[in-house]
Amino acid sequence: MRSFFAPALVLACGMAVAGSFIGKGIADRHSGQRLISVKGLAERSVPATLAIWNIGYQCSANDLAQLNEKLKNDTQSVRDFLIKKHGFAESEIAVQPPSVTDKSLIERERDAPAPAERYVGYQSILLRSARVDAVKTCQSDMSELLQRGVILNYRTAPTFSYHELNQIKPEMIQEATRNARIAAEQFSKDSQTSLGKLRNASQGWFQVEDRDEATPEQKVVRVVVEVQYEVE
Repeated sequence: MRSFFAPALVLACGMAVAGSFIGKGIADRHSGQRLISVKGLAERSVPATLAIWNIGYQCSANDLAQLNEKLKNDTQSVRDFLIKKHGFAESEIAVQPPSVTDKSLIERERDAPAPAERYVGYQSILLRSARVDAVKTCQSDMSELLQRGVILNYRTAPTFSYHELNQIKPEMIQEATRNARIAAEQFSKDSQTSLGKLRNASQGWFQVEDRDEATPEQKVVRVVVEVQYEVE
């Protein structure tokens, strides 16, 4: 048994040592691999595809029935302005529920006079349209509503959004990847190395922003990709 055990022990130790050298060789090969990470940017200017605009108005009266009649007339004026004057469709317009404030319930100083009219009514019409240019034209023509006696209590600017990202996404990713390759080639040239194969690639978030404050209907779409290349 002793004569058998000694050679077996020597053989096992030899295999263990050989295995450690093989493993070290593989580890050294990977640890010696040189990689560079570069980013590629792609940008594109696109027009917005959807406009959402909430047009609010108000009126006041001492009688709820009279207040309701005023809100009804103002709503019709805004609808005529959008549909008859600017050609928007009925399906693009949604009349929002009204709200009423009773001023007599609002606390005031003891000597403060009572409000001239007790009730104030608020209402709005929501416009949702893909006719972005028409919305911009309509926005610049809002003074006509004032001439019709409509008191605009808040004229929030329309919000514009872009919903065709999937149509331009493949081309933009391709462009960003190509720009990353150009950056990697320049880095390789400057460092006097040879650019190897692509190891990893990751797509960053797509970002859609207004081009500037004056033209929110124009968007800038941006994407950044990060890639890794081997260098030799």
